Amino acid sequence: MRIVSLSPAVTETLVLLGLEDEIVGITPWCKMYLTNVNKEVVGSYLSISFDKLEKVKPDIVFLQSRVHDKFFEGVKSKGFNAYLVPLPTNVYAIIAHIVVDVGSIVNRYYEARELGEKLLYRVLKLCEKTKTVRKLKVYVEYLWPDKTTSSTGSLTFIDDGIRIAGGENIFKDIPKEFFNPLDEDIINRNPEIIVVSLEPPFEDLNIENYKRLRSSLRDTKAFKENRILLCRQSKDVNLTHFGPSFVDTVEWLSKELEKFR
Repeated sequence: MRIVSLSPAVTETLVLLGLEDEIVGITPWCKMYLTNVNKEVVGSYLSISFDKLEKVKPDIVFLQSRVHDKFFEGVKSKGFNAYLVPLPTNVYAIIAHIVVDVGSIVNRYYEARELGEKLLYRVLKLCEKTKTVRKLKVYVEYLWPDKTTSSTGSLTFIDDGIRIAGGENIFKDIPKEFFNPLDEDIINRNPEIIVVSLEPPFEDLNIENYKRLRSSLRDTKAFKENRILLCRQSKDVNLTHFGPSFVDTVEWLSKELEKFR
């Protein structure tokens, strides 16, 4: 099978299912999950090269909903078999839609279910561990290159991961995915922990520099008590990636929250 994956989450899943050699097209962000990075870059979150799709002649093209919706019909109209992977709204949807569904599509039915069960076991084990602990109030902040910020409401895998890790998203009552909260709303909800997702050019930012950059949050408990976690994106810990390794991220977060409890 010749596979094009324009979703890093799908790419990671395919590799774990032993299908790396069958991947013929990727995005630049997929390379982190590959041992052989010399794959054709067919597209990104913003564009798809139909010329390159024609060149690699895929049997299946995996697209990511929300970012590739407008390309989906176009890819199918060109005669390609395409699947639009739904954006998971919780950790269980990662297992169901990213691991099990994708595995079934690429003829790895039993392998995908075995992988899904292993991930589910780890999630349930962590749920059991954290169900009786006091839930720490957590604010997750995404710091973007243009210095804008965003956070997460209840309709995301991030919110679910915080809960499983033993925290409580301060915006769990907001039925949204990702949005831009006002600083005054963050201060009023007074998080005990701030978890900051860092991408270039902020990957080397330290806590003191972050506090200067976001000094408007100085009245929160997290700032006053220096309870700030900086999450530098990596293959194993990533607050934007919803592949199988998000379970690693949740386990990491649980250990970090325990240090503050």
